[in-house]
Amino acid sequence: MARRRKQQDNTRRMLSLWEPPAGAGDPVGVLATTFTLDTALFEEECLARFAGVQSDPNRDGALYRIEREEKLAALLCAAVVADIHHCAGRRSLRWDLLASRPESGVMHAKISLLAWQRHVRAIVASANLTTDGYRRNQECAAVLDFDLSFADRGLLDPLLEYLREILDTTATGQTRERAQQLLEWVDGHLPRNEASARGLQRRLVLVGGRPNAFDQLDTHLPASRPETAYVVSPFFDQAPGPEGPEKRLWEMLRQRGDAELQFHVAGEYASEIGKWRLQVPAHVLKSMPVGRAGVSLSLHPLPVADVPTDAGKERRPLHAKTLTLCHPGWVAWMVGSSNFTSAGTGMTQRRRNFEANVLYFLRADVSDPRYRQLESGGLRGGDPVDARSQAEFEPAFGDEGEAENLPVLPAFFAEANLEASSEAHHELMLRFVSGRSPASWRLRHKGGLVLDELTWRDAEMPESLVVRLDRHGAPPSQLRAEWEADGVACAADWPVNVRNVDALPAPDELRNLSLTALLELLSSARPLHEVMRGWLRRQGDDDDADGFDSVELIDPHQKVDTSGFLVKRVQRACGALRQIRERLEAPVLSEAALAWRLEGPVGARAVVDAMRRQCDPSLPDEWAFLLYELVRELEPVRLRGGNPTAMAMLQARLDAFVLELRGQLMQALEGASDSMRRYAGIEVKEDRRETA
Repeated sequence: MARRRKQQDNTRRMLSLWEPPAGAGDPVGVLATTFTLDTALFEEECLARFAGVQSDPNRDGALYRIEREEKLAALLCAAVVADIHHCAGRRSLRWDLLASRPESGVMHAKISLLAWQRHVRAIVASANLTTDGYRRNQECAAVLDFDLSFADRGLLDPLLEYLREILDTTATGQTRERAQQLLEWVDGHLPRNEASARGLQRRLVLVGGRPNAFDQLDTHLPASRPETAYVVSPFFDQAPGPEGPEKRLWEMLRQRGDAELQFHVAGEYASEIGKWRLQVPAHVLKSMPVGRAGVSLSLHPLPVADVPTDAGKERRPLHAKTLTLCHPGWVAWMVGSSNFTSAGTGMTQRRRNFEANVLYFLRADVSDPRYRQLESGGLRGGDPVDARSQAEFEPAFGDEGEAENLPVLPAFFAEANLEASSEAHHELMLRFVSGRSPASWRLRHKGGLVLDELTWRDAEMPESLVVRLDRHGAPPSQLRAEWEADGVACAADWPVNVRNVDALPAPDELRNLSLTALLELLSSARPLHEVMRGWLRRQGDDDDADGFDSVELIDPHQKVDTSGFLVKRVQRACGALRQIRERLEAPVLSEAALAWRLEGPVGARAVVDAMRRQCDPSLPDEWAFLLYELVRELEPVRLRGGNPTAMAMLQARLDAFVLELRGQLMQALEGASDSMRRYAGIEVKEDRRETA
């Protein structure tokens, strides 16, 4: 019991695996795969820990949204690949949601690849990205860490290749490309090392488009057959098959002499009948070889844990999946997503899931403490029960129990992307697969009709179509698709992503800030959300709705020389302009990160627009001077942080922005005073001065 209590404590700390280890550096990107998905858990718990978001979504409201935008905009990629049956949920469009459509089975692997500047972590788990998976169930996880000093390519390379295969099951487009860029960054950023062949070994057992799990185990393990096997699984095949996992496991065990197979399964003692209710099908008992002495099969109930909470005892269902193989000279333990089913272990071509597992292997005898640690690894049930007199069988079939009963979004609905947001509309680009249109389909958002089959056909059935939604708050993260199949009404969610990061509107709290507001935010060395927190606290005692407009950069009533007055009064503005330059000179990993710094609500363009709004048209030197100072700050900036090809593209975008500013500057100087033109290095003709 003490061991089990400690294991449950570790499970409750699974979210801590998303926090950066010491010295990891700034976050770069995350790519996660899951079968079922809770978008709120991923966004507010997992992703927030990874990116270092400190504010609370429930308590801080606007500050949380601002910090989330700021932190996620700096990432190269943040994406989740979920099985098509469960690819839904409201979310921030700062991270991508991709639907996986495997040719057979389901996308069942649970991999989370977390990349920081100096550290990469892969979490291979049984837990879905759901509240149950991370906070309630009994789960298991393997953690693979890589850094700049050592990266075992025997683990990393096949993992990256497998994630590329998973991405191939999703729709093509910019969202997939962003995820692939993260994999390329990890591949090129880490060293190429190989782990020692001595001591504890780790290997990946990956199912889907490759040999089944047992064949892979045969390649990784010695030829000597194990004597004992321990199986932990919440799900099993509904009926025995000719090539089922039970039969295949018996073939792996010793064929002569003693051999033992133990099933550790979810169970609950029913006092009213005096028996255990076991979540395992009775047919597993029939898998034991017939007519052979020395073999045994036992069922060990692993009680559904009752954990005390403030609201009383809470159930902890079994969801972990492990397989342990023991030989007197070695021991192996496999942990991951594979249930003990034909689909989970890849035993059938007809239905073979994507699954990910980590195998730990050690050559040692039973006296070695490490041997005993692996042998007893994972969850274990209690004493065996007599299946005939002490048990009733109430198995849970299928891999997660309900995937086959859910309507699947037709492949006709290929990709939905946010293209732009204006003051009045959100503009979506919808892409369809021609020739695969379902019957009587329609798309809705918040109950309103967005598009239907008749309108699409009237438009000559295009493969892509732009639609506009009236702007009411944030852009949509999903559309509701409805259709008919065999006369039955069906519905499913269609995730919306962002093709171009520039399409994302700023949070309402940061839209149209005054120049002085922007200067205050930019001149502070503290994070944006912390500066905003102080500003919001001051608003209750301020008659100014904006909080900053009361202070003018230039007093138009002062009868003094404009240029001299301007130089004195814009010292604070120049400090903020230098801060813009410093932000741009910081390492940049993606177009999204550069777009946030240039086009974001506290970016360079926002400052330019605010300067233009506040400058007095009767004082042309003011506008010309500020533009000149900004151009002078930005022209020398050279971006850094990524691969040369990506940096060249981002630098070209920055150069185009600076060139645009210089064009505005030249126009502004045409109406400026001679002293301002001289300050900008423009030669002043004598006839102009005399005419003036």
